[in-house]
Amino acid sequence: MAYIDKTAMEAAGFTSEVGPRKAQATVIIAGMEGTGKTHWALTAPKPLLYMSTDFGDEGVIQKAEGVIYRRKEGDYKLEIPTEYRAFIEQDEKPEQRRKREGELSNYVHKEFYLPFFNDLKQAVAAGVRTVVWDNALDVWEYVRLSVYGRNASNRSDLQREANDKYKEMIRHCNVHDVNLIMINHLKHAWVSYDDPRSGETKWRQTKDFEMQGFDKAPFLVSLNMWTHFTPPNTFQVEIRKCRDKHEMVGQFLPAMPWNELMAMLIPGVESWE
Repeated sequence: MAYIDKTAMEAAGFTSEVGPRKAQATVIIAGMEGTGKTHWALTAPKPLLYMSTDFGDEGVIQKAEGVIYRRKEGDYKLEIPTEYRAFIEQDEKPEQRRKREGELSNYVHKEFYLPFFNDLKQAVAAGVRTVVWDNALDVWEYVRLSVYGRNASNRSDLQREANDKYKEMIRHCNVHDVNLIMINHLKHAWVSYDDPRSGETKWRQTKDFEMQGFDKAPFLVSLNMWTHFTPPNTFQVEIRKCRDKHEMVGQFLPAMPWNELMAMLIPGVESWE
């Protein structure tokens, strides 16, 4: 073993001590409609901030226990004005499209991104233990729109800016030891193939599924789970990533409440309260 001057390292502000596992988790929970995603998310530690861009929480949020906060003025379901939407039947010159896309990005930045991130920061500062995004696909789409409008951009600097805006909100929860649950949807995966008759490359839908939304999100979380429902009343979670306990990856577990499930997946935390 190489020699190291511990006194010099400590004087420079370093330590070799490892503290206990923090009671914080950044979680993706993804699944098809009706598989218990929102129900499970609302079992997380309270007080909880529920940030909804989706429909369908009625009948679920009323059953949840503990203190749950929502935005007084309504949720974050953004209505895009008609004049900013893509025009299907109108010939639009490139300069007109760029102008419209710029106006759209400014609108979404002002009407969604700024209030959404500001509410998140205020709730974290006030002491919430958990933040739930329902759903993360919409959050990502609005963040993307707030940078470069409706159309996907080939400019890497704009793509990087959108990625950074999204990651900064995730990072804010992480550095302040607040749980973040990003609820997401699944979609059928598509694969390309060469059509031997036409010689063209075509696409076909497969039986496999993939998560919608920000494709780099799984790299930013400590836990990634997919929900499954088997009638009449069996709800399960499939562990796709578990940073604290890798051997759990690939396991199917009952959709137990947060504290019970985390005792199995993140056993290093003594209490989530």
